[in-house]
Amino acid sequence: MAEHSALVLEQAHELTGGLDDFDRAALLLSAALHDIGKALTTREEADAQTGELRLRSRQHARRGRDYLSYRLLDTGLTPALVLTVLNLIAHHHSLHRALETEREVWALSRRVSLPLLVRLAKADARGRIVRSDDATRGEDTADYLELLAREIGVWDVSDPYTDFRNQIAAEVGLHLPDASPELLALAVGRGIQDWEAGVIHTPHEAVARVQDAARNGFPRLTILCGPSGSGKSTLAESYGDAEIISLDALRAQLGKHAGDQSVNGQVMQAAREQLREALRRKRHAVWDATTLRRNQRAQILGLGHDYGALTSLQVLWTPPGQLGKRLSGRERQVNGAVIADQLRLLEFPEVGEAHQLTFHSGDFSTAALA
Repeated sequence: MAEHSALVLEQAHELTGGLDDFDRAALLLSAALHDIGKALTTREEADAQTGELRLRSRQHARRGRDYLSYRLLDTGLTPALVLTVLNLIAHHHSLHRALETEREVWALSRRVSLPLLVRLAKADARGRIVRSDDATRGEDTADYLELLAREIGVWDVSDPYTDFRNQIAAEVGLHLPDASPELLALAVGRGIQDWEAGVIHTPHEAVARVQDAARNGFPRLTILCGPSGSGKSTLAESYGDAEIISLDALRAQLGKHAGDQSVNGQVMQAAREQLREALRRKRHAVWDATTLRRNQRAQILGLGHDYGALTSLQVLWTPPGQLGKRLSGRERQVNGAVIADQLRLLEFPEVGEAHQLTFHSGDFSTAALA
């Protein structure tokens, strides 16, 4: 793996022509780190046909992204650069899947820079220690992705959905002149998700699907995500009259203290009922918990979807080096082993999970193309 990564980095150097300093740094860093997840995922598995044992590294790209997601913040790299690198690492094996339909290419283009991804894929193919048909196919796939992305107009754009958003905004202004910014956000967020899923085909349909929300109102659901000490409760309190559903507060109420894990079953049941009630009353509900796993977020977001809510995922992206300092002044202590375990289990949020996705890291706050 180390030899291959060194060769990929060497090839990436050859492919940096025409890039600015930011993109050059992103390409080289992602080339150096693209396979770090293999150390975490490589296992021996029996071949389904021959029974022969083979080494497999399933989901190594995303696992590598997850592993690096908070740790890279401690290096002093800017959050914007780290986010670009993480997206490249997570999707460097996604090119062939994206070519199944044009909408998959659109979906990939809002998650990662396609020009950088194609260069990384080519460097990865050329950096094979032993050249093979897989390496040739890798380069061919990268070339085809570039060709298709250029053809449909999503090759080198900061937001591939600019026209889609603008058309929805125009339709909302024409048919729903009193629409709130939140209703527009719902139409756009739901519209993009539905379009990528093949549920709708035009921006007009996206507006039609929020007519009921415009007439009768709709709830909002904000989910906070981050390890202990990252600042979730502080952010929750900033939402004013929102209904905060705090798992720590429920543990303190139903158990012995806020860290009492023995009552987690009761806590989750009570939290879900509190959330359902807030959504039924069309309130703004804020889910204040670590919510580090994708399936945890999906279950809560699913409830929001069932009630027609505008969903938002707010990621508290605090460097690990700061977490211990923040926790040291708390009445309830959380030791370093707990933080390490949380970071080990973390599945870093990505575009498409919710209608809106925002990363907060110190003075850096950015809304991703959700």
